Amino acid sequence: MKRRYYLLDTNILGPLAELRSGGKSPECKVLENHWNALPEGTKIFLCPINVGEVEYGLRIAPCDNPEDHKLARELLSAFLFLDIDINLARDYYADLRARLFNYCAPKSKRDRKNYNKRVEEWKDPSTSKELKIQENDLWIASVAMAHNLTLVTCDKMDAIKNVAGSDITFENWLA
Repeated sequence: MKRRYYLLDTNILGPLAELRSGGKSPECKVLENHWNALPEGTKIFLCPINVGEVEYGLRIAPCDNPEDHKLARELLSAFLFLDIDINLARDYYADLRARLFNYCAPKSKRDRKNYNKRVEEWKDPSTSKELKIQENDLWIASVAMAHNLTLVTCDKMDAIKNVAGSDITFENWLA
C-alpha cells in the first residue's frame, strides 16, 4: 500500500476536536473510520494558515473559554507543521492563483486590466456563479501542491480542483 502524506484544511479540525473529545455524531464516525484506516507511519501536516484561522475563531467566539483555547492548541500541537516561505509563495501560490485568474477573468486584455476583484468575488465564466473560494483556501492548496500532499477538506473547491488538475489530490474525510 502506497503511503500518503496529508495536509488538513482547517474545516477538518473542528470535527477532529469533537472526535477527540468523544463525539459520536455521524460526521465523527466517518472521520474516525478514515483516521483509523490510515497506515502506520502516515504523516499529517498543518500550515500557518490553519493556526491563524483557529486562533481567529477562538478570539471571536462568543464564549471566551480558556479551556477551549487550551484544547485547540493541544490539537494543533499534535501535528507536524510546514512553513510558507518565499519560494512557496512565488512558485506555487502565484501559479495556482494565476491559473484560477486565467480561468475566471475576462479574455480581452482591456477587460482583464480592470478585473481587480478579490478572489472571493470571482465567478465561474460558464455559470456566472461565485466560485466560493477564500484566499486562505488558495494558500492551503498551494502548500499541498508544493509538498505533494493530499489535501483533506470538506470544501468542494471545484474551481481549484479544475485548475490544479493532477497537481493536487483531494480527499474528504467527512463524506
